[in-house]
Amino acid sequence: MFFSFLTRLFSSPPQQLPSSESEENTELKIIVIKEGGKFFHNFQLFHRATLTSIDTLIFLPHLGILLGETVSWNLTELENATVERASRQIKRPPSTRFEATESKIRQKLADVLSFDFTPIYRFIWMKNLTEDEFDTLDLSFHELLPKKYLLFKDESGDSLKQKLYAMGPYRDEPLSSLKIIGALNSYTYILPTSQNPAGAILSPEQTHFLSVPLELQMSLTGGYGSGKSTLLLRKAMLILLTDKEASVLFIAPTLLASELLRNEFVSLLYYGALEIDLLRITFIPPQDDITEHKCFQEATVVMCDDAYLLGDALIDRIKHHQGNRSLLLSTVNPDTLSEYSVGLLHRYRSHIDPRIVTSTSQNTLHLLLSDIRHRLTTSRGQEIMIVFADADYIDIYKDSIDEYLGSNCRIVTPSFSLQYQNLDDIVLTTPDSIGGLSIPHLFFIVEEKFDDYTYILSRASESSTIITYPNPQGEADAKNLQE
Repeated sequence: MFFSFLTRLFSSPPQQLPSSESEENTELKIIVIKEGGKFFHNFQLFHRATLTSIDTLIFLPHLGILLGETVSWNLTELENATVERASRQIKRPPSTRFEATESKIRQKLADVLSFDFTPIYRFIWMKNLTEDEFDTLDLSFHELLPKKYLLFKDESGDSLKQKLYAMGPYRDEPLSSLKIIGALNSYTYILPTSQNPAGAILSPEQTHFLSVPLELQMSLTGGYGSGKSTLLLRKAMLILLTDKEASVLFIAPTLLASELLRNEFVSLLYYGALEIDLLRITFIPPQDDITEHKCFQEATVVMCDDAYLLGDALIDRIKHHQGNRSLLLSTVNPDTLSEYSVGLLHRYRSHIDPRIVTSTSQNTLHLLLSDIRHRLTTSRGQEIMIVFADADYIDIYKDSIDEYLGSNCRIVTPSFSLQYQNLDDIVLTTPDSIGGLSIPHLFFIVEEKFDDYTYILSRASESSTIITYPNPQGEADAKNLQE
């Protein structure tokens, strides 16, 4: 397009000022949002190992991507100036970066979406120039810069809207915001799940957390299903993308949770066409001597997922040896983990209303076996997790379930590792080992006196069943169950 080839020919070239939040075109942003689009100021485009800062990036579902550059020219600087098309003989730097930036956007979309033909249009925002002032400039400006591609500081809302939709043909079939913006802004994207087969973009509330500067100590608080783990993972990724000297230590409640989070991190890198040296981020479970490990001593940022499950002693030890490292903790309820806290007010995972069944100690196993068989035959092999409040029952139930269904249930303990075992269709575990797991259907086998199911049920993604039984009468009850 025309302004890919501009070159400045001023005796005293006008200075391009650094972008700042005050430069954002508020009127333009309001129009874009009203039209169902997305508006980004100072958009950070990460592709492979490079970072490109884009002054303005707009997405309109019936038009495509609009790539904008802010120019800080004013009338005084342009007095008696002329412009001309650049040629191969002219070595001066171009006035705009459109061609290189558009090429990077297309490479990113091609890497993430393979075959993609999203239209891209270009415009220039004359931050300090009115339309009347532009009309007084040398004819060469008007030949190379048609006003239909320029947005002036005194532009009315109606005029802005008309110019936007005049840049390209209107599409009756809208382009997918999720597909395009998710591809370009991959670190704010949630990978496809059974609930969101097309993936999802983080909410404005969650995205705000990513833009909050790191404090020496800070907490991310929110209820179950509010997206704390998702945000910590993406915050770590953003830190590593923007600071090439940073290294992150990520502590999760169990070994399995740390492995699942690492797998998600790698998947997001692969999806987003991003490159990060994986030696710069370490995922580990809690350890008593953690502050003596090399990964802690070399980390510039320490993140503790579900810090309330790690124990006060470990958190206190990390704080005592923190030094100048940043410490970021996630927790369910606001507390005194740190002086600075960012809160999530909404729950983004669907709330599961459990089916509650009351049983006798002797009948619990038979009831469970019958329900599992019914669920497996009607739900096309749906994965199932059985959580026991009493760990003594796990081995007994495993033998019975394996024999009855011809299966091989997997017992998940705090030391369970995907390096040596796989997660099968049926998982048996206890409340202290469910961190990081999300299973379509969950059974919770528990005494009647147990009254707080919230954390347990937060692991179910589609449905759950609570089977309660009277207080057991010692080992005799377990033997009766086995028989």
